[in-house]
Amino acid sequence: MFGTPWKKFVHPAEVYRLEYPAHWDQVQQDEARSCGFGPHERDDVGLWISILPMSVDTDRLADAIPKLMNQMLEKKDAANPRQDTTLKHTGWKADMVKDGQGGNYWIMVGGDVVLFASTQVPAAEREVWNPAFDRVMASLQITRDEELLYRQMGNEILVKLKELHPEEEFEYDDKGIKGKHQRIFLSNVFREVKSNPQRRDRIIKDFIAGLSRSFDSGMGYEEWNDVQTKIMPVLKPRDYIDPNTPTKHLYIQEWLTDVVICYVIKRSKYYRFLTGWDLNRWGITGETLHERAIDNLVKLSWPKRLEGARQKDGSRLIMLVTDDGLASSRILHPGLHQLFSGPLGTPFWAGIPNRETLVAYSNRRSMKKRIPRQLKKDHDSSAYPITPRPFLVTPDGIAPATE
Repeated sequence: MFGTPWKKFVHPAEVYRLEYPAHWDQVQQDEARSCGFGPHERDDVGLWISILPMSVDTDRLADAIPKLMNQMLEKKDAANPRQDTTLKHTGWKADMVKDGQGGNYWIMVGGDVVLFASTQVPAAEREVWNPAFDRVMASLQITRDEELLYRQMGNEILVKLKELHPEEEFEYDDKGIKGKHQRIFLSNVFREVKSNPQRRDRIIKDFIAGLSRSFDSGMGYEEWNDVQTKIMPVLKPRDYIDPNTPTKHLYIQEWLTDVVICYVIKRSKYYRFLTGWDLNRWGITGETLHERAIDNLVKLSWPKRLEGARQKDGSRLIMLVTDDGLASSRILHPGLHQLFSGPLGTPFWAGIPNRETLVAYSNRRSMKKRIPRQLKKDHDSSAYPITPRPFLVTPDGIAPATE
């Protein structure tokens, strides 16, 4: 058995991975919530691994595994529950004592999931098959670290919101946090926490403070006359608009290549994205919204001093740094070419790798070779990426760089 080749299995939803004998069959049921492994020639020998229908903070659940094991095995013929130290994650194992059966049960926790596994083995063949199944289980690696972080962060936010707003009766569900009158989505704050783990406490505190302010401001029911001067354009990558998440409702306009324009009501500490529902209740067109947003953008002040560097060949780079969260949006400013062409020449290049960055640089070979590499690095490392692609800025407009 152990002299034969083994092959790797990666769960279709990337919940876990393991190794099993290459000549065994592998089957999936219920959209891979249950996966089976066993020899092709035997229908009375096999291992089944099931993902239990729960998402939990397994760091807190680990100490409760013995109790969970006993509860799950109450209706099963099992004995001798004990911790299985051969597993890569916290787990317990029990022996199957049903007549004629010599397999085992396991409960394992890791990431944000709980796995239940069982083996079917004829009692007379325990010594033949159990070592192989033990080895498969010992190879099992749960790959849900990010999901665990998401769950832990969500639990922390949920506790705080329940303390601050008990009247909302907030609960955690598969889409985020739901209250009587509010639904809170966690994808943005999670990206920020993931990108800056050392600032996790501060990020969560600011997020909760922003939510509390939005509850008090009647967010979602603003009147056009009250907020039209606060509407701003915000650039997002096209894949930010996900048909399987609430972002599908955002009102957008196409811009260039993989970037779209969203629109927000910008307040001092937070902003809210606008949806098609907002436009309908205000009775305005997308063109009116866009014109208003650009007018507001034009009224924003520019930094008195533009950070940058000059190269020996005469080329220059300018980095726009602002404290309003709209640095990248300024690439939409109608006066962009007029403002930067003086120091940079014309045409020049601009990049918006993430929400906080607008960089402009001369149309020189040295710059065109070096800066795009940095744009990609800044894009890939950001919690709020937009695009790594540079754009050519001319008196007639903006065009994306060709591949």
